[in-house]
Amino acid sequence: MRALIELIQHNKFAELKQALKDLEELQIHEYLYEILDNNPVEINEESFSPYGYQIEFLEGLQLYKALERSEITSDHLKQYSNLLVHLAFFMSSHIQNLSHEAMSQNTYLTDLGHIYRFRIQPEIREGIQELIDLLKNRPGEEKSVANLAAAKAKVSNSIDNILEKYQIGEDMLQFAEAFEKVGETETAIRIHQGIMNDFECESIKLSSGIIPEMTHVDDRPETEIEIFNKAKINFERLTGQKVQEPNRIHITESRHAEKIVASAVETLQALDQSVNSPQPTHPSSKPSGLLDKVKRFFGKN
Repeated sequence: MRALIELIQHNKFAELKQALKDLEELQIHEYLYEILDNNPVEINEESFSPYGYQIEFLEGLQLYKALERSEITSDHLKQYSNLLVHLAFFMSSHIQNLSHEAMSQNTYLTDLGHIYRFRIQPEIREGIQELIDLLKNRPGEEKSVANLAAAKAKVSNSIDNILEKYQIGEDMLQFAEAFEKVGETETAIRIHQGIMNDFECESIKLSSGIIPEMTHVDDRPETEIEIFNKAKINFERLTGQKVQEPNRIHITESRHAEKIVASAVETLQALDQSVNSPQPTHPSSKPSGLLDKVKRFFGKN
């Protein structure tokens, strides 16, 4: 591949075409040759071997990065980027199908990497994101970015056991925002609603909702709360609806409150001991009763 990139960097497209024509390893080389030779190129799921999708995409991405900085015509570059977008989408659907097959065997897709057809290249997610970042600032690439965002979300959800939850959330937010930009507002709304459901704290998910004024302990990390809030803001903006949220107290706040209560109880205990020492007491002075109430309220013994 290095020889091909050097030809691209020096804008030697005649030599590049010949080099591509002589290569027989990957289909992506043949399709790039056809594009540079001004021949129409149309692909479908069968244009590449499903088990070669990942290698073809990663090779194609490296060539695109070089081509983007070269003197290639805008039409040829657009045709080639469209080719890569289609390939990424086919690849993500194939990975999703493999994930479903793995789940039917009660295992994760990533646990089957020793079997060639189930193997997932670790660079795939980053590669799709790299292509998104390359295309999102180019005019007229909104649909391509939306398709790539959908492809990355599929891949992420297929290997979710090796990702942090917030990483999947970020991909889903990107998916929704990209679809909004191409006019798929209803789809974007459904995605944001799904994100809010997935990133709600567990105590609320498990709650019956019978006592709406109940305060729920929120044990989510800040990264997940941020994902939830972004989805909520976008959902409200797109629907014009105000999301009614239950009462929450974050676990860090809860722990702080527990420390305050513990300190207050210690103070009252000391006061209680002082009051119970042999000395006259006023009938209306009942600190021990107050202490008992505080203990009962906070579940202290």
